[in-house]
Amino acid sequence: MAALRQPILSLLGHVDHGKTTLLDRIAGSIRAEREAGGITQGIGAIEVPRTTLLQLCHGVVATEGFQVPGLLFVDTPGHKSFETLRRRGGALADLAILVIDVREGVMPQTRESIQILRQEKTPFAVAVTKIDLLSGWRKPSGPVKLAEQLERCGLDYVRQLDQRLYAIAEELYQLGFSADRFDRVSDFTRNLGLVPVSAKSGVGLPELLALVVGLAQRFLKEELQIRGAGSEGTILERSDLKGIGPVSSVILYKGELSVGDELVVAGRTAPFRTRLRGIYHPAPPTRGKAGKTPRLLNVDRATAAAGVFVSAPGIEEAMPGGLLKVVANEAEADAEVAALSAERHAVTELVESGVGLFADTLGGLEALAFECRSAGVPVHVAEVGPVHRAAVLNLATMREPLHRAALAFNVPLLDEAQPEGETGPVRIFRAPVLYRLLEEYATWRKEREEAIAAQRRVETVHPAKLQVLPGFVFRSSKPAIVGIKVLAGTLRPGVRLMHRDGTEVGFLKALQEENESVDHADAGTELAASIDGAVVGRNLSEGDLLYVAVPESAARLLKTVALSDPERTVLDEIVRIRRATENPFWGS
Repeated sequence: MAALRQPILSLLGHVDHGKTTLLDRIAGSIRAEREAGGITQGIGAIEVPRTTLLQLCHGVVATEGFQVPGLLFVDTPGHKSFETLRRRGGALADLAILVIDVREGVMPQTRESIQILRQEKTPFAVAVTKIDLLSGWRKPSGPVKLAEQLERCGLDYVRQLDQRLYAIAEELYQLGFSADRFDRVSDFTRNLGLVPVSAKSGVGLPELLALVVGLAQRFLKEELQIRGAGSEGTILERSDLKGIGPVSSVILYKGELSVGDELVVAGRTAPFRTRLRGIYHPAPPTRGKAGKTPRLLNVDRATAAAGVFVSAPGIEEAMPGGLLKVVANEAEADAEVAALSAERHAVTELVESGVGLFADTLGGLEALAFECRSAGVPVHVAEVGPVHRAAVLNLATMREPLHRAALAFNVPLLDEAQPEGETGPVRIFRAPVLYRLLEEYATWRKEREEAIAAQRRVETVHPAKLQVLPGFVFRSSKPAIVGIKVLAGTLRPGVRLMHRDGTEVGFLKALQEENESVDHADAGTELAASIDGAVVGRNLSEGDLLYVAVPESAARLLKTVALSDPERTVLDEIVRIRRATENPFWGS
């Protein structure tokens, strides 16, 4: 069998469910076993070598079957390794651990995590954390197996834990996954394993690590095989190291890097070529200094999977979440630059009218674009970087008011972008959590739709029916002023009036009630109306029944607007009049 590289793992889950504590516990446990192989922490990654895995999992499973050389945890808890860190063909992580608080169960960000895992087809285990906060927990005196600790806590504790695990399993079932406590699962191709864990004490950690090793060897043998050609890595972020200068932290997931390699790098504005000048790898901790910031070793070579700093001319222009690839010759370099340029423009399909998307990384932009596609939100602008003025001015010209919005994921709003703030022409949404950003936009969009509909309702000529009151002719012409009663609908000035036979009476110039001008009159209201073009005794008489002469275009639009039953009845009468006198298909 071909040699395997170590799998790359990420932790996902809802905020405050214990991702960081669990990752810290993994790091701390490995530090405690430094004689068995040590730890490399830094560069956004925690490496767990095989010797340490064997030591940690001793007595839990038959460690003779461990084939992977270790595990590499991407030290970006939450969604970062999926939304920010990408590689060709999917998310950077090969495996994931979904973290769920035993007391809270599946929460909104848990659901979003599951959606990402399903989208990327990533195998995962479930760590059910904070089991030490359930009543009946007894603090272990030292390293202990999960089964032994459960027995020590007693039957009542186990029943309580199982009840909560069953509730989580039911929630996961509603999301399309069958799950059970890991030691009751016989087929991990069909069922998720739930591993109870106390990150504070380390109980359940060996079982969790053993499970992810098993998943890696069961599902990822092909992906983890070491192949010579095509060395690639993902850029995490850019920074400056004292004494070294600009560097990029990189997760190398394929092949190897060597000083002097020719590179093609995804840049913030465009892909570029450079030459690898230095590789810096954290040194394993020395005895008594495990908690210190790791020293950096200047090395000549790094092999996947690994987290390293790299220095190269122009590396400060590297784009977080973008690709770093070793190329062998000029032709390969040119082809790779062309491919990266095409990928950058293929993040999402841009349309003539849509919202603007901005993210701190290419992966974040891809995730945001995917969610917008799923929600049916069109995209006009998609950029890596802060929200700037040119983009805001562009979005302000969108013909659809609901598209005059920018969704900014983990990026700032430049001072000159929109000095007016939220009162400017474009509404800008900013949030560090993807689902919250989309929820805020959806809420605003609904409010805007309702406001626009209300405005269109006011601006559109609406149906109304009225009668000229006998004995209330105040002026016979230029304009005629008569008393009227609104019988149905809402009457507003600025409309033309007609008889029941379709002949036009004139233009309703104004309404006046108790010597005060009013902008509308509802059904049942009696008031004076000024009608330009009407002449009492010629085309208008006392007692006449009149209708608003709704234009045909407005009649069509009103079919899509929520009207009251009386308004709908009046509109039907107007349509019948028009079809009888003008066109049998009027208003269709």
